[in-house]
Amino acid sequence: MSKNQQQEGTFKKDLRKIDIWSLALGAIIGWGCFVMPGTSFLPKAGPLGSIFGLMLGAIIMCIICCSYGYMIRKFPLSGGEFVYADTAFGKKHAFICGWFIVLAYWSLIPLNSTALAMVSRYILPGSPLQIGYLYTIAGWDVYLGEIALAYAFIIGLGIVNIRGIKSAGWFQTLVAVALFASVMVALIGVLLTKPDFNNLKPFFLEGQSKFASVLAVLAFAPYCFVGFDCIPQAAEEYSFSHKAALGLMVGAILVGGIIYSIVVFITSVVTPWGAMLAANPDWATGEMVMKSIGYIGVFFIGIAMFCAVVSGMNGFYIASSRLLYSMSYADALPKRFSHLTPQGTPKNSILFMMLLALIAPWFGRQVLAWIVDMTCVGAAMGFTYTCASAAKVAKRDGDTLQMWISILGIAVASIFLVITFVPGMPGFLSIPSFIILAVWIVIGIVFYLSIRNRYIHGQWEGISVEEILYTKMKTDGKM
Repeated sequence: MSKNQQQEGTFKKDLRKIDIWSLALGAIIGWGCFVMPGTSFLPKAGPLGSIFGLMLGAIIMCIICCSYGYMIRKFPLSGGEFVYADTAFGKKHAFICGWFIVLAYWSLIPLNSTALAMVSRYILPGSPLQIGYLYTIAGWDVYLGEIALAYAFIIGLGIVNIRGIKSAGWFQTLVAVALFASVMVALIGVLLTKPDFNNLKPFFLEGQSKFASVLAVLAFAPYCFVGFDCIPQAAEEYSFSHKAALGLMVGAILVGGIIYSIVVFITSVVTPWGAMLAANPDWATGEMVMKSIGYIGVFFIGIAMFCAVVSGMNGFYIASSRLLYSMSYADALPKRFSHLTPQGTPKNSILFMMLLALIAPWFGRQVLAWIVDMTCVGAAMGFTYTCASAAKVAKRDGDTLQMWISILGIAVASIFLVITFVPGMPGFLSIPSFIILAVWIVIGIVFYLSIRNRYIHGQWEGISVEEILYTKMKTDGKM
């Protein structure tokens, strides 16, 4: 270990249980939770079909969670899936896994920043942010005012994260609690108007079976619940036992499923949902809340959307910077990304993510959406590698129950990966997304070849990633 590495800061164990729960929930619930009921869920499944599909998706994701909880206990290190893949399958697989997840995590930072403009367009028709028209790209009008808003939050949240994980954790908790509270206020407000529950009929989409309705929404599970996997990235910063991580992930996923279901209910109970959709509303949820309890309800839904967007940005800042840190420390990325400040933050990794995120809004939201379409690919890769790694480690350690749970997780995660490449499935990638994916793979191959000797045959040759990071923890006096 070099002298410079010994003088570096160390991760601070400042994340409380509520912070970790908030990290997962904030990453799970995005602005789509408040838009998809009218655009994707109800048109494909009806109210109960949507709710059953969402909750079943949450339960299935909890199966995958079991492998994450197991690996966090075994290897409580920053880097998550990157570390797990190396543990079971070696450095080449670790690089492949990390390369895909980096893109998935990073892309959600600028996409969430541009979602702030989307929120303003929904809440404030003729949004004052739509000033300084620049150009139209892929059908999306780019405005200087909206770029300025995105910049403010990208930079602001970057600074919060640079200040330290304690600040980022407190911020995440505050925003996640506000998100949940705002949704509950909207629900209570709608219920106090005593809506006619017959408006929920037909409970399932007419013309197709109940099973098909549930399955249609279940296919969205990778998009709806991606984000809980942020938790293992900050494993070195827990102020509590790592055994609690599984319960926190499961709790966040189930609460996320409940929030999705509440928004579906609110959207479909105010007036007969079939007639409401036939009117082709611009924003079904917002219009139903306005019709039921007025602008005050729309205000709280707007607060919830804003909190969802901001908490997602903050969560993926934390996750992506810790992943870059671990990859860098293992020589899979340039060494500068593994620098820790005295506050215990990977400042260079955060700044790198910030600078990339600042470029993205200029390309318009549609181009970013093509990139984010690959989030499911990156997430499914992480899910599959984690479950496969857990199965292998559990078999090695004689934990038969965990081995079979992880094998079931592999099957589920593989299905999520397959649906992105099967035409007709909700997750099927668009042609531009396939092109971007191909470009990212080519860049990864070229980059890997350029760093292969240092990564495979350098100072850590023959040493696994977890051994590398454990060595650092011992040097830092954390073990």
